[in-house]
Amino acid sequence: MRTSLALMLAFAVAVVGCSRGPGSGGGRELSSVEVRSFQTRTYDTTDTRLVMKAMINALQDVGYIIKTADADLGVLTAEKWTNIPHKKREIKKARKDGTPLANSQVFECTANVSPHGSQCRVRMTFQRKVLDQSGGVMEAQVVDDATFYQTFFNSVGKSVFLQKEKV
Repeated sequence: MRTSLALMLAFAVAVVGCSRGPGSGGGRELSSVEVRSFQTRTYDTTDTRLVMKAMINALQDVGYIIKTADADLGVLTAEKWTNIPHKKREIKKARKDGTPLANSQVFECTANVSPHGSQCRVRMTFQRKVLDQSGGVMEAQVVDDATFYQTFFNSVGKSVFLQKEKV
């Protein structure tokens, strides 16, 4: 019994020790170096315009609207809006309690594309905002999920390949 309790306690400590900071439900804040490491990726080309075009295509493939793109500066911004559906009982409860209800969420992203030796370096930052019915911001946080960025960068990598092959 004591061994089982000790193992469960050790497991709980390990899980808490591996948790992350705000936005990911964990307790440990990530350092800026840790965040930057998963927000950054390099691609095997020196053609920053090609990478910018690949990023635009990858963002549009998942529903983002491009807001600005400046190939000379290597800066790109985009956003994606989605509605948050609610059940009738959630709406009734919010009205009864007089509390605002989240109406939509916006994912905003900013990219910095720059040459890096014989490669091209990309740094992406995504932010998630939750808005109420009047458009007021209820919550805003930087996306600090490494898997989120990895998935996006994999799409960009495929898009870079397609751009190189002129597909």
